[in-house]
Amino acid sequence: MRTERKQQSFQYGAAIMLVSAVLVKLIGALFKIPLASSICLGDLGFGYFSSAYDLFTPIYSLAMAGLPVALARTVSEHMAAGRYKDVRATLKISRRIYSITGFVGFMLMLALIYPFVSLTDKTGQTVYSLFAIAPSMLFCCIISAYRGYYEGLRNMYPTAVSELIEALCKLVLGFGFAFITVKITGNVAYGAAAAMLGITFGTLIAAIYLKLYHRLKGDRITDGEFAASPDAVSGKQAAKALIVLAVPIALASLCNNIASLIDVSMVKWQLSRLMSDNAGFIREMYSESVTGYNATSVLPLTDGQLPTFLYGIRGKAYTLFNLVPTLTSVIGVTAVPVIAEFSQRKDLNGLKRNTESVLKLTAVISFPIAMGFIAVGDRIMRLLYSTEASVQIGGPLLNIFGFAVVFAGLAIPMNGILQAIGKQKAALFNIAVGAAVKLTVNFTAVGNPSINIKGAALGTFACYFIIFCLNFVTFGKAVGVLPEIKNTLIKPLTAAVLCGIAAYLVSLASASSVVTCLAIIAAGIVYFFLLILLNTFSETDFSGFPKGKSIIKFCKKHRIIR
Repeated sequence: MRTERKQQSFQYGAAIMLVSAVLVKLIGALFKIPLASSICLGDLGFGYFSSAYDLFTPIYSLAMAGLPVALARTVSEHMAAGRYKDVRATLKISRRIYSITGFVGFMLMLALIYPFVSLTDKTGQTVYSLFAIAPSMLFCCIISAYRGYYEGLRNMYPTAVSELIEALCKLVLGFGFAFITVKITGNVAYGAAAAMLGITFGTLIAAIYLKLYHRLKGDRITDGEFAASPDAVSGKQAAKALIVLAVPIALASLCNNIASLIDVSMVKWQLSRLMSDNAGFIREMYSESVTGYNATSVLPLTDGQLPTFLYGIRGKAYTLFNLVPTLTSVIGVTAVPVIAEFSQRKDLNGLKRNTESVLKLTAVISFPIAMGFIAVGDRIMRLLYSTEASVQIGGPLLNIFGFAVVFAGLAIPMNGILQAIGKQKAALFNIAVGAAVKLTVNFTAVGNPSINIKGAALGTFACYFIIFCLNFVTFGKAVGVLPEIKNTLIKPLTAAVLCGIAAYLVSLASASSVVTCLAIIAAGIVYFFLLILLNTFSETDFSGFPKGKSIIKFCKKHRIIR
């Protein structure tokens, strides 16, 4: 007899996933920040790395976010109906389908590497990184089957642990391989490929862990539950249902990476076109950055390398921007099985309450970060990356990305909510509209010599603004009621704006890194107390957390909840 199964509430699962996501992003920062420094890849080498990584990330999102969400929803619905034989049959079928998907994706990526590089990189140096990351496609799809299965069972531990394994391998192997390769060869393009190879090893090791976890721990469905459940539907029916659900959800999962996919596909190409007629103008615009790079590089920056150089700086700013969608996306992923259950039961109150919890938690996380980027973006870039290019080019990029964070942080969990209530086609349409806006803004703005690389950030802002607005309206029409706005969005936004002002005022004292750190700390303190002063939180926000009663008691005692 198997051990009795325990399910995690949305808040409990969200807490697990958020802790994991924070640790993963911290480890990722420990990887990318020194990776981009002059002791390793530098601005140009990070441009090669970003070109490959930004192409890989949307594919990774399809496998690691979209496919698990589809499987999690299917498993959750079977669990709610007590169809335990269907639950296990779904895992078996998903492993076959996702393995085939991974192999096809791997072969397709190999076939497209040379055409992609010929269009986006005149130097051809990105090709090494793309070959190094291609095998991870297969491992990612294997991982997605197990992650989706356990997320559907409302057990977030396997996903959280496997993400930490990936992140640690990325840090140790990715940075280690890159550092050693650059020291031995002196070639930053080879170093970027070595870093990507470390990421590939990380996905392989995570896949092995999940397979072992399933073999040793199982799914906690008891023998009695399994025996008493109805017979599973045929494999053909189950496969068809999973594919029909997975395709729009997987495509919709591109929401948090659609901007980077568009950027990697067209920005370097547009910059290369600009250089043919405006090389002198752009070099003059960024003369301090180019001079600073040449002062520390063995070889001076050529016109052919300048688009990759600019894209590398954009990659630094985008890495910070993407912290927020990555964190808030786990809230959406965690909410899917819970909201799907309320939707299945047609429990409008439960659906509305949990949706408001998702939006509030998302807003509390994303809004202060957004205001920090807007208020002191250049100071943050100097603190983390130190090069002249990071400040001169990356600072304004991060300011614009700050506005994008406000909407990207909310749009992505909303996308998961729409999937959970069966509106995955509408979610996909909304993303398509956002992508069209992004393409239009990119084409117009990046192609303007005076705007150039900043056009990529402007396009990202426009993209997520449109997606959020459309997702919010779609939810209201589908459910018949909109989430309450005042407590979920307005109060966190008010606190965040004031904390951003506090950061800016403190930063005026000095240009030193110490003052920048003090500005960030001061902003955090102001934000925390304003959230309390505005009475932002309620008991329902903490009721499902681990030790939720103790947290509520503590919050009431200290008047965090009134």
